[in-house]
Amino acid sequence: MNFLKSIFNKFFAKKFTCPYCMWQCNIKDVLYVCPVCGNSTKPGIFAREPIKCSQPGCGGIATVRRCPNPICNENIPASMLETINLPFSIVGVATSGKTNYITVMLNELGKCPGLKLSLSPANQDTREIQEHNRHNIYDINTPAEGTEGGYSTPQIWNIKNLAKKTRNTVPTYTFTIFDGAGEDYEKRLDPASTVCRYISTSKAILIALDPLILPGVRKFISQDALRASRGDSGEDKDSAYVVNKLAEYIKSAWGIRTGKLLDIPAAIMLTKFDMLLNHSDFASNALVKNPGLAIDSTGHINKTEFKQVDQEIRDWLYSIGEGNFINAVASHFKEYLFFGVSSFGCAPDLKRNLKYIKPHRVLDPVMWLFMKAGFID
Repeated sequence: MNFLKSIFNKFFAKKFTCPYCMWQCNIKDVLYVCPVCGNSTKPGIFAREPIKCSQPGCGGIATVRRCPNPICNENIPASMLETINLPFSIVGVATSGKTNYITVMLNELGKCPGLKLSLSPANQDTREIQEHNRHNIYDINTPAEGTEGGYSTPQIWNIKNLAKKTRNTVPTYTFTIFDGAGEDYEKRLDPASTVCRYISTSKAILIALDPLILPGVRKFISQDALRASRGDSGEDKDSAYVVNKLAEYIKSAWGIRTGKLLDIPAAIMLTKFDMLLNHSDFASNALVKNPGLAIDSTGHINKTEFKQVDQEIRDWLYSIGEGNFINAVASHFKEYLFFGVSSFGCAPDLKRNLKYIKPHRVLDPVMWLFMKAGFID
């Protein structure tokens, strides 16, 4: 009976969403491709791996999983078919620091000893993207290049929680994260586009906001620092307008009305937070000034710290006259928290060079979202 139930769940009940084209199908429809002859086949209902190639005379093993959507045909990591998937999207306008944040966050996530997480790229594309951006930031001390407009390849990671390891198993998730171009989010893209469909299937949203969109911040930042950080023509953007535009984009992807709240956890990240720590009226004992989350030896996180940091940032935003910015966020999202992060710990100079790399609280937003998903405690 249990065997029949597992077969039913595997081939009929369990759905799979391709991370490239966002086409949903039953797992039984995923193609198995022979790397020897290139022949593809759908395994039978009672077939067990390894799947033998069905091409007469070949004798190979069909080890490559492939999306059955004929306009996609991308190879699928095996882990995506065998684990719980956590698709996250990071959105933000140009120069908000999305790519830098992803690169540094993943680097820190893989080496934080208290978390007991094992992180590895699920495919070659992901490994190359991360290594390229990591080389720019950590080896030559230069920010990563911004994401180009149009379709971007999602990063796909295998992540294991060793703190929840039992005698025979380790809880394993497939963590995918999509970084779209900032210019794309400033337009209202077609809801049928791959970018919008990825957002519509995400289980969490990270919204990267450059604090320089806040007038109360720009007034105490030097012009050189502004030019070095923004890297654009120097155009000032209204904070509430940026939030409304991003929320409109997300709602378009989800296909919901303008006045309805988004029912998805949203981490509102003020990036480049290093600019604020030395110029803002945060109390000397403010948690947001500490370098990172409190994590005990068993990998458990102090849950109250998230809300305390959130409140500190809200109080500061009100103190600089940004109540309308907070209200704009509240008018779109049902569940959200504010976070202050800095990928580098310092601002690049006018030549885009970084003096040092000292990330500040970059794990906070993703840890909160992992907790919401039940992956960590």
